[in-house]
Amino acid sequence: MVTDSSRYEIGNAEALRWQTGYRVVLAAIAGAVSVLFRTAGVLSLSPVAAAVLVPGAAEWILGVVSVLYALLVVVIRVRLRTTQRAGRALATLVVIADLAVVFWLVFLLARPEDYDRGLLIALFSLQLTHVYFGRTPALLLIVAIASSYLLISDIAIAHAAPLQWHEVFITLAIFGVGAMLVVLVQSNLHARLATLVTIFERAEEGDFSGTYDVQRDRRPDAITVVGRAYNRMRTQLASIVLTDPLSGCLNRRGFEQQYRRELARASRAHTDLALIAIDLDFFKKVNDTFGHLVGDQVIAEAGELLRASARAGDVVARTGGEEFMVLAPDTPVDGALHLASRIVESFRRKSFAEPRTRKVSVTVSVGVVADTVPNEEMAEDLRARADEALYAAKRSGRDRVVLWTEGLEALRRGHSGEFPMLSGSGPAISSSGPPIGGGGTGVSGSSSRLR
Repeated sequence: MVTDSSRYEIGNAEALRWQTGYRVVLAAIAGAVSVLFRTAGVLSLSPVAAAVLVPGAAEWILGVVSVLYALLVVVIRVRLRTTQRAGRALATLVVIADLAVVFWLVFLLARPEDYDRGLLIALFSLQLTHVYFGRTPALLLIVAIASSYLLISDIAIAHAAPLQWHEVFITLAIFGVGAMLVVLVQSNLHARLATLVTIFERAEEGDFSGTYDVQRDRRPDAITVVGRAYNRMRTQLASIVLTDPLSGCLNRRGFEQQYRRELARASRAHTDLALIAIDLDFFKKVNDTFGHLVGDQVIAEAGELLRASARAGDVVARTGGEEFMVLAPDTPVDGALHLASRIVESFRRKSFAEPRTRKVSVTVSVGVVADTVPNEEMAEDLRARADEALYAAKRSGRDRVVLWTEGLEALRRGHSGEFPMLSGSGPAISSSGPPIGGGGTGVSGSSSRLR
Protein backbone atom coordinates (compact mmCIF):
# COMPACT_ATOMS: atom_id res chain seq x y z
CA MET A 1 0.00 0.00 0.00
CA VAL A 2 1.35 3.43 -0.97
CA THR A 3 1.21 5.78 2.03
CA ASP A 4 1.56 9.55 2.07
CA SER A 5 5.10 9.16 3.47
CA SER A 6 6.24 6.71 0.79
CA ARG A 7 4.60 8.82 -1.91
CA TYR A 8 6.56 11.84 -0.63
CA GLU A 9 9.84 9.89 -0.67
CA ILE A 10 9.21 8.54 -4.17
CA GLY A 11 8.47 12.09 -5.40
CA ASN A 12 11.68 13.36 -3.78
CA ALA A 13 13.69 10.61 -5.47
CA GLU A 14 12.21 11.40 -8.88
CA ALA A 15 13.01 15.12 -8.48
CA LEU A 16 16.55 14.50 -7.25
CA ARG A 17 17.34 12.02 -10.03
CA TRP A 18 16.70 14.49 -12.82
CA GLN A 19 18.29 17.35 -10.87
CA THR A 20 21.58 15.56 -10.15
CA GLY A 21 22.68 15.69 -13.78
CA TYR A 22 22.23 19.46 -13.89
CA ARG A 23 24.01 19.85 -10.54
CA VAL A 24 27.10 17.99 -11.73
CA VAL A 25 27.28 20.02 -14.93
CA LEU A 26 26.78 23.35 -13.13
CA ALA A 27 29.38 22.48 -10.50
CA ALA A 28 31.90 21.55 -13.16
CA ILE A 29 31.21 24.73 -15.13
CA ALA A 30 31.31 26.99 -12.06
CA GLY A 31 34.54 25.45 -10.78
CA ALA A 32 36.29 25.49 -14.15
CA VAL A 33 35.24 29.06 -15.00
CA SER A 34 36.20 30.37 -11.55
CA VAL A 35 39.64 28.74 -11.65
CA LEU A 36 40.21 29.87 -15.25
CA PHE A 37 39.20 33.47 -14.56
CA ARG A 38 41.28 33.58 -11.38
CA THR A 39 44.32 32.26 -13.26
CA ALA A 40 43.77 34.77 -16.07
CA GLY A 41 43.39 37.60 -13.59
CA VAL A 42 39.82 38.41 -14.62
CA LEU A 43 38.49 37.61 -11.16
CA SER A 44 40.16 38.77 -8.01
CA LEU A 45 39.66 37.57 -4.48
CA SER A 46 37.60 39.68 -2.16
CA PRO A 47 39.65 41.65 0.40
CA VAL A 48 38.38 39.48 3.23
CA ALA A 49 39.19 36.21 1.42
CA ALA A 50 42.64 37.51 0.51
CA ALA A 51 43.27 38.32 4.17
CA VAL A 52 42.03 34.96 5.44
CA LEU A 53 43.44 32.52 2.85
CA VAL A 54 47.02 31.61 2.18
CA PRO A 55 48.23 33.22 -1.08
CA GLY A 56 47.55 30.93 -4.05
CA ALA A 57 45.14 28.74 -2.09
CA ALA A 58 41.93 30.09 -3.67
CA GLU A 59 42.37 28.21 -6.97
CA TRP A 60 42.90 24.76 -5.48
CA ILE A 61 40.21 25.33 -2.86
CA LEU A 62 37.73 26.17 -5.65
CA GLY A 63 38.71 22.98 -7.43
CA VAL A 64 38.41 20.85 -4.30
CA VAL A 65 35.00 22.29 -3.41
CA SER A 66 33.72 21.66 -6.95
CA VAL A 67 35.04 18.08 -7.00
CA LEU A 68 33.65 17.25 -3.54
CA TYR A 69 30.26 18.65 -4.47
CA ALA A 70 30.19 16.67 -7.74
CA LEU A 71 31.19 13.47 -5.91
CA LEU A 72 28.42 13.99 -3.35
CA VAL A 73 25.85 14.44 -6.11
CA VAL A 74 27.05 11.33 -7.98
CA VAL A 75 26.92 9.21 -4.79
CA ILE A 76 23.36 10.40 -4.12
CA ARG A 77 22.36 9.60 -7.71
CA VAL A 78 23.72 6.04 -7.41
CA ARG A 79 21.90 5.57 -4.09
CA LEU A 80 18.61 6.77 -5.59
CA ARG A 81 18.88 4.26 -8.42
CA THR A 82 18.98 1.49 -5.81
CA THR A 83 16.47 2.67 -3.22
CA GLN A 84 14.06 4.72 -5.37
CA ARG A 85 13.33 6.70 -2.19
CA ALA A 86 14.58 9.99 -0.76
CA GLY A 87 13.47 11.19 2.66
CA ARG A 88 13.58 14.70 4.08
CA ALA A 89 17.13 14.19 5.39
CA LEU A 90 18.57 13.40 1.95
CA ALA A 91 16.68 16.21 0.25
CA THR A 92 17.87 18.66 2.92
CA LEU A 93 21.47 17.46 2.54
CA VAL A 94 21.41 18.20 -1.18
CA VAL A 95 20.04 21.73 -0.83
CA ILE A 96 22.44 22.51 2.04
CA ALA A 97 25.30 21.39 -0.21
CA ASP A 98 24.01 23.75 -2.90
CA LEU A 99 23.91 26.54 -0.36
CA ALA A 100 27.44 25.84 0.88
CA VAL A 101 28.82 26.13 -2.66
CA VAL A 102 26.94 29.38 -3.30
CA PHE A 103 28.12 31.13 -0.12
CA TRP A 104 31.66 29.82 -0.54
CA LEU A 105 31.82 31.48 -3.97
CA VAL A 106 30.28 34.65 -2.56
CA PHE A 107 32.87 34.72 0.24
CA LEU A 108 35.75 34.23 -2.20
CA LEU A 109 34.72 36.61 -4.94
CA ALA A 110 32.28 39.23 -3.59
CA ARG A 111 33.08 42.34 -1.58
CA PRO A 112 31.58 42.33 1.93
CA GLU A 113 29.07 45.02 0.99
CA ASP A 114 27.86 42.70 -1.79
CA TYR A 115 27.27 39.63 0.40
CA ASP A 116 23.54 40.24 0.08
CA ARG A 117 23.83 38.81 -3.43
CA GLY A 118 24.20 35.44 -1.79
CA LEU A 119 20.82 35.97 -0.09
CA LEU A 120 19.24 36.82 -3.45
CA ILE A 121 20.59 33.66 -5.06
CA ALA A 122 19.54 31.64 -2.02
CA LEU A 123 15.98 32.98 -2.32
CA PHE A 124 15.64 31.32 -5.73
CA SER A 125 17.04 28.10 -4.27
CA LEU A 126 14.53 28.33 -1.42
CA GLN A 127 11.57 28.54 -3.77
CA LEU A 128 12.74 25.55 -5.82
CA THR A 129 13.40 23.59 -2.63
CA HIS A 130 9.88 24.13 -1.38
CA VAL A 131 8.35 23.28 -4.77
CA TYR A 132 10.14 19.95 -5.07
CA PHE A 133 10.81 18.84 -1.49
CA GLY A 134 8.24 20.51 0.74
CA ARG A 135 8.11 22.82 3.74
CA THR A 136 10.48 21.10 6.20
CA PRO A 137 13.60 21.21 3.95
CA ALA A 138 12.67 24.79 3.02
CA LEU A 139 12.52 25.92 6.66
CA LEU A 140 15.83 24.20 7.39
CA LEU A 141 17.28 25.93 4.35
CA ILE A 142 16.20 29.34 5.70
CA VAL A 143 18.10 28.62 8.92
CA ALA A 144 21.16 27.52 6.95
CA ILE A 145 21.03 30.61 4.72
CA ALA A 146 20.81 32.95 7.70
CA SER A 147 23.65 31.13 9.48
CA SER A 148 25.88 31.23 6.38
CA TYR A 149 25.24 34.94 5.84
CA LEU A 150 25.97 35.75 9.49
CA LEU A 151 29.14 33.63 9.38
CA ILE A 152 30.73 35.36 6.38
CA SER A 153 29.58 38.74 7.69
CA ASP A 154 31.22 38.03 11.06
CA ILE A 155 34.48 37.05 9.33
CA ALA A 156 34.33 40.24 7.25
CA ILE A 157 33.67 42.50 10.27
CA ALA A 158 36.49 40.78 12.22
CA HIS A 159 38.88 41.75 9.40
CA ALA A 160 37.83 45.41 9.45
CA ALA A 161 35.61 45.25 6.38
CA PRO A 162 33.32 48.24 5.76
CA LEU A 163 30.30 46.37 7.09
CA GLN A 164 28.12 47.16 10.11
CA TRP A 165 26.09 44.69 12.14
CA HIS A 166 22.93 46.80 11.97
CA GLU A 167 23.15 46.70 8.17
CA VAL A 168 23.63 42.94 8.31
CA PHE A 169 20.55 42.46 10.49
CA ILE A 170 18.39 44.80 8.39
CA THR A 171 19.35 42.92 5.23
CA LEU A 172 18.73 39.59 6.94
CA ALA A 173 15.32 40.78 8.22
CA ILE A 174 14.26 41.80 4.71
CA PHE A 175 15.37 38.39 3.43
CA GLY A 176 13.52 36.67 6.28
CA VAL A 177 10.23 38.38 5.40
CA GLY A 178 10.59 37.43 1.74
CA ALA A 179 11.58 33.86 2.59
CA MET A 180 8.60 33.34 4.89
CA LEU A 181 6.25 34.73 2.23
CA VAL A 182 7.69 32.19 -0.21
CA VAL A 183 7.12 29.38 2.31
CA LEU A 184 3.55 30.48 3.10
CA VAL A 185 2.54 30.78 -0.56
CA GLN A 186 4.16 27.49 -1.55
CA SER A 187 2.68 25.69 1.49
CA ASN A 188 -0.78 26.86 0.50
CA LEU A 189 -0.23 25.59 -3.04
CA HIS A 190 1.05 22.24 -1.76
CA ALA A 191 -1.92 21.80 0.58
CA ARG A 192 -4.45 22.48 -2.17
CA LEU A 193 -2.61 20.23 -4.60
CA ALA A 194 -2.63 17.48 -1.96
CA THR A 195 -6.41 17.94 -1.67
CA LEU A 196 -6.79 17.48 -5.42
CA VAL A 197 -4.55 14.40 -5.36
CA THR A 198 -6.72 12.87 -2.62
CA ILE A 199 -9.89 13.60 -4.59
CA PHE A 200 -8.42 12.04 -7.73
CA GLU A 201 -7.23 8.95 -5.82
CA ARG A 202 -10.71 8.44 -4.38
CA ALA A 203 -12.16 8.86 -7.88
CA GLU A 204 -9.72 6.24 -9.16
CA GLU A 205 -11.24 3.83 -6.63
CA GLY A 206 -14.73 4.72 -7.84
CA ASP A 207 -15.64 7.17 -5.07
CA PHE A 208 -16.85 10.44 -6.58
CA SER A 209 -18.42 11.86 -3.44
CA GLY A 210 -15.59 14.32 -2.86
CA THR A 211 -15.62 17.81 -4.40
CA TYR A 212 -13.05 20.57 -4.48
CA ASP A 213 -14.06 23.44 -2.18
CA VAL A 214 -13.68 26.37 -4.55
CA GLN A 215 -15.06 28.83 -1.97
CA ARG A 216 -11.98 28.39 0.22
CA ASP A 217 -9.73 29.78 -2.52
CA ARG A 218 -10.05 33.48 -1.76
CA ARG A 219 -7.51 34.26 -4.47
CA PRO A 220 -8.36 31.88 -7.35
CA ASP A 221 -5.47 30.58 -9.43
CA ALA A 222 -4.65 27.68 -11.76
CA ILE A 223 -5.33 25.11 -9.02
CA THR A 224 -8.80 26.60 -8.54
CA VAL A 225 -9.42 26.22 -12.28
CA VAL A 226 -8.50 22.51 -12.08
CA GLY A 227 -10.80 22.06 -9.06
CA ARG A 228 -13.71 23.70 -10.88
CA ALA A 229 -13.11 21.51 -13.94
CA TYR A 230 -13.22 18.38 -11.79
CA ASN A 231 -16.41 19.51 -10.04
CA ARG A 232 -18.06 20.06 -13.43
CA MET A 233 -17.16 16.65 -14.80
CA ARG A 234 -17.54 14.68 -11.53
CA THR A 235 -21.10 13.53 -12.25
CA GLN A 236 -20.22 12.52 -15.78
CA LEU A 237 -17.15 10.63 -14.58
CA ALA A 238 -19.20 8.84 -11.94
CA SER A 239 -21.72 7.81 -14.59
CA ILE A 240 -18.98 6.49 -16.88
CA VAL A 241 -17.11 4.60 -14.19
CA LEU A 242 -19.96 3.31 -12.00
CA THR A 243 -22.86 2.77 -14.44
CA ASP A 244 -23.44 -0.07 -16.88
CA PRO A 245 -24.08 1.69 -20.21
CA LEU A 246 -26.41 -1.01 -21.57
CA SER A 247 -28.83 -1.50 -18.69
CA GLY A 248 -28.51 1.95 -17.10
CA CYS A 249 -28.01 0.27 -13.69
CA LEU A 250 -24.89 0.41 -11.56
CA ASN A 251 -22.08 -1.86 -12.69
CA ARG A 252 -20.22 -4.25 -10.38
CA ARG A 253 -17.86 -1.53 -9.12
CA GLY A 254 -20.71 0.87 -8.43
CA PHE A 255 -22.68 -1.82 -6.65
CA GLU A 256 -19.69 -2.82 -4.52
CA GLN A 257 -19.23 0.77 -3.42
CA GLN A 258 -22.88 1.18 -2.47
CA TYR A 259 -22.98 -2.27 -0.85
CA ARG A 260 -20.03 -1.52 1.42
CA ARG A 261 -21.48 1.86 2.33
CA GLU A 262 -24.94 0.49 3.21
CA LEU A 263 -23.41 -2.45 5.04
CA ALA A 264 -21.36 -0.09 7.23
CA ARG A 265 -24.42 2.05 7.91
CA ALA A 266 -26.58 -0.98 8.77
CA SER A 267 -23.82 -2.30 11.03
CA ARG A 268 -23.64 0.95 12.99
CA ALA A 269 -27.44 1.15 13.38
CA HIS A 270 -28.02 -2.65 13.62
CA THR A 271 -30.75 -2.43 10.99
CA ASP A 272 -31.95 -4.94 8.38
CA LEU A 273 -30.39 -5.31 4.97
CA ALA A 274 -31.70 -7.40 2.08
CA LEU A 275 -29.98 -8.71 -1.04
CA ILE A 276 -32.01 -9.88 -4.02
CA ALA A 277 -30.11 -11.82 -6.70
CA ILE A 278 -31.81 -11.93 -10.11
CA ASP A 279 -31.03 -13.96 -13.22
CA LEU A 280 -32.85 -13.77 -16.57
CA ASP A 281 -34.12 -17.26 -17.39
CA PHE A 282 -32.78 -18.92 -20.56
CA PHE A 283 -31.30 -15.68 -21.82
CA LYS A 284 -28.96 -17.55 -24.16
CA LYS A 285 -32.02 -18.72 -26.10
CA VAL A 286 -33.02 -15.11 -26.65
CA ASN A 287 -29.63 -14.35 -28.21
CA ASP A 288 -29.66 -17.57 -30.25
CA THR A 289 -33.23 -17.10 -31.49
CA PHE A 290 -33.44 -13.35 -32.10
CA GLY A 291 -29.80 -12.24 -32.24
CA HIS A 292 -27.58 -10.20 -29.96
CA LEU A 293 -29.14 -6.86 -30.87
CA VAL A 294 -32.48 -8.06 -29.50
CA GLY A 295 -30.62 -9.54 -26.52
CA ASP A 296 -29.06 -6.15 -25.80
CA GLN A 297 -32.48 -4.54 -26.04
CA VAL A 298 -33.83 -7.08 -23.54
CA ILE A 299 -31.00 -6.26 -21.11
CA ALA A 300 -31.70 -2.54 -21.48
CA GLU A 301 -35.44 -3.00 -20.87
CA ALA A 302 -34.77 -5.38 -17.98
CA GLY A 303 -32.64 -2.76 -16.29
CA GLU A 304 -35.34 -0.16 -16.79
CA LEU A 305 -38.00 -2.54 -15.43
CA LEU A 306 -35.94 -3.35 -12.34
CA ARG A 307 -35.34 0.32 -11.57
CA ALA A 308 -39.07 0.95 -11.93
CA SER A 309 -39.91 -1.99 -9.64
CA ALA A 310 -37.43 -1.01 -6.95
CA ARG A 311 -38.25 1.48 -4.25
CA ALA A 312 -36.63 4.80 -3.49
CA GLY A 313 -33.36 4.07 -1.72
CA ASP A 314 -32.91 0.63 -3.28
CA VAL A 315 -29.77 0.01 -5.32
CA VAL A 316 -30.09 -1.82 -8.64
CA ALA A 317 -26.99 -3.16 -10.39
CA ARG A 318 -26.07 -5.37 -13.31
CA THR A 319 -23.41 -7.68 -11.90
CA GLY A 320 -22.96 -10.03 -14.87
CA GLY A 321 -24.15 -10.74 -18.39
CA GLU A 322 -27.79 -11.44 -17.50
CA GLU A 323 -27.39 -11.18 -13.74
CA PHE A 324 -28.71 -8.32 -11.62
CA MET A 325 -28.70 -7.50 -7.93
CA VAL A 326 -31.01 -5.33 -5.83
CA LEU A 327 -29.75 -4.02 -2.52
CA ALA A 328 -32.60 -3.02 -0.21
CA PRO A 329 -31.54 -1.12 2.94
CA ASP A 330 -33.75 -1.17 6.06
CA THR A 331 -35.71 -4.11 4.64
CA PRO A 332 -36.69 -7.18 6.69
CA VAL A 333 -37.54 -10.58 5.25
CA ASP A 334 -41.21 -9.83 4.54
CA GLY A 335 -40.38 -6.62 2.70
CA ALA A 336 -37.67 -8.33 0.66
CA LEU A 337 -40.03 -11.14 -0.36
CA HIS A 338 -42.69 -8.64 -1.33
CA LEU A 339 -40.21 -6.71 -3.49
CA ALA A 340 -38.90 -9.91 -5.08
CA SER A 341 -42.40 -11.17 -5.94
CA ARG A 342 -43.24 -7.80 -7.48
CA ILE A 343 -40.15 -8.08 -9.66
CA VAL A 344 -41.11 -11.60 -10.81
CA GLU A 345 -44.66 -10.49 -11.64
CA SER A 346 -43.46 -7.43 -13.56
CA PHE A 347 -41.29 -9.64 -15.79
CA ARG A 348 -44.17 -12.04 -16.42
CA ARG A 349 -46.35 -9.20 -17.68
CA LYS A 350 -43.64 -7.56 -19.79
CA SER A 351 -43.15 -8.11 -23.52
CA PHE A 352 -39.53 -7.32 -24.40
CA ALA A 353 -38.01 -5.90 -27.56
CA GLU A 354 -41.02 -6.80 -29.73
CA PRO A 355 -39.26 -7.73 -32.99
CA ARG A 356 -41.38 -8.17 -36.11
CA THR A 357 -41.49 -11.97 -35.92
CA ARG A 358 -42.77 -12.47 -32.37
CA LYS A 359 -42.77 -10.95 -28.90
CA VAL A 360 -40.07 -11.94 -26.47
CA SER A 361 -41.15 -13.10 -23.02
CA VAL A 362 -38.47 -13.35 -20.36
CA THR A 363 -38.89 -14.51 -16.78
CA VAL A 364 -36.50 -14.28 -13.87
CA SER A 365 -35.24 -16.51 -11.09
CA VAL A 366 -34.78 -14.68 -7.81
CA GLY A 367 -32.84 -15.48 -4.64
CA VAL A 368 -33.53 -13.49 -1.49
CA VAL A 369 -31.61 -13.08 1.76
CA ALA A 370 -32.30 -10.59 4.55
CA ASP A 371 -31.01 -10.13 8.07
CA THR A 372 -30.02 -7.65 10.75
CA VAL A 373 -26.40 -6.69 10.18
CA PRO A 374 -24.22 -7.15 13.28
CA ASN A 375 -20.95 -6.09 11.63
CA GLU A 376 -19.34 -5.43 8.26
CA GLU A 377 -17.66 -8.85 8.23
CA MET A 378 -20.79 -10.51 6.83
CA ALA A 379 -20.53 -8.85 3.40
CA GLU A 380 -19.42 -12.00 1.57
CA ASP A 381 -21.67 -14.16 3.76
CA LEU A 382 -24.78 -12.27 2.65
CA ARG A 383 -23.72 -12.36 -0.98
CA ALA A 384 -23.04 -16.12 -0.87
CA ARG A 385 -26.47 -16.79 0.64
CA ALA A 386 -28.19 -14.73 -2.03
CA ASP A 387 -26.37 -16.79 -4.67
CA GLU A 388 -27.42 -20.03 -2.96
CA ALA A 389 -31.06 -18.95 -3.01
CA LEU A 390 -30.78 -17.94 -6.68
CA TYR A 391 -29.25 -21.31 -7.52
CA ALA A 392 -32.13 -23.04 -5.77
CA ALA A 393 -34.67 -21.00 -7.76
CA LYS A 394 -33.01 -21.93 -11.05
CA ARG A 395 -32.63 -25.64 -10.27
CA SER A 396 -36.19 -25.97 -9.02
CA GLY A 397 -37.78 -24.72 -12.24
CA ARG A 398 -37.00 -20.99 -12.61
CA ASP A 399 -39.55 -18.17 -12.76
CA ARG A 400 -39.81 -18.06 -8.99
CA VAL A 401 -38.51 -16.59 -5.72
CA VAL A 402 -36.55 -18.60 -3.16
CA LEU A 403 -35.72 -17.26 0.27
CA TRP A 404 -32.42 -18.45 1.68
CA THR A 405 -32.68 -21.08 4.43
CA GLU A 406 -29.96 -22.92 6.27
CA GLY A 407 -30.60 -26.14 4.30
CA LEU A 408 -30.03 -24.69 0.83
CA GLU A 409 -26.26 -25.03 0.77
CA ALA A 410 -26.40 -28.69 1.82
CA LEU A 411 -29.04 -29.38 -0.84
CA ARG A 412 -26.85 -27.78 -3.47
CA ARG A 413 -23.85 -29.93 -2.56
CA GLY A 414 -25.70 -33.20 -2.17
CA HIS A 415 -28.25 -33.14 -4.99
CA SER A 416 -27.26 -33.20 -8.65
CA GLY A 417 -30.75 -33.14 -10.08
CA GLU A 418 -33.84 -31.05 -9.51
CA PHE A 419 -34.27 -29.42 -6.15
CA PRO A 420 -36.99 -30.98 -4.04
CA MET A 421 -39.88 -28.91 -2.85
CA LEU A 422 -38.71 -26.74 -0.01
CA SER A 423 -41.06 -26.20 2.86
CA GLY A 424 -40.96 -24.01 5.90
CA SER A 425 -42.88 -21.79 8.20
CA GLY A 426 -42.53 -18.66 6.08
CA PRO A 427 -44.76 -17.49 3.24
CA ALA A 428 -44.63 -19.52 0.06
CA ILE A 429 -43.88 -17.69 -3.17
CA SER A 430 -45.36 -19.51 -6.11
CA SER A 431 -45.23 -19.00 -9.85
CA SER A 432 -46.95 -20.40 -12.92
CA GLY A 433 -45.86 -18.24 -15.89
CA PRO A 434 -44.72 -19.53 -19.32
CA PRO A 435 -41.04 -18.58 -19.58
CA ILE A 436 -39.03 -19.29 -22.70
CA GLY A 437 -37.84 -22.85 -22.25
CA GLY A 438 -40.12 -23.90 -19.43
CA GLY A 439 -41.92 -23.07 -16.22
CA GLY A 440 -42.20 -24.56 -12.79
CA THR A 441 -44.04 -24.97 -9.57
CA GLY A 442 -43.71 -22.79 -6.57
CA VAL A 443 -40.85 -22.94 -4.10
CA SER A 444 -41.28 -21.85 -0.52
CA GLY A 445 -38.65 -20.93 1.99
CA SER A 446 -38.35 -20.51 5.72
CA SER A 447 -38.14 -17.00 7.08
CA SER A 448 -35.58 -17.99 9.71
CA ARG A 449 -32.93 -15.36 10.38
CA LEU A 450 -29.29 -15.61 9.35
CA ARG A 451 -26.90 -16.77 12.01
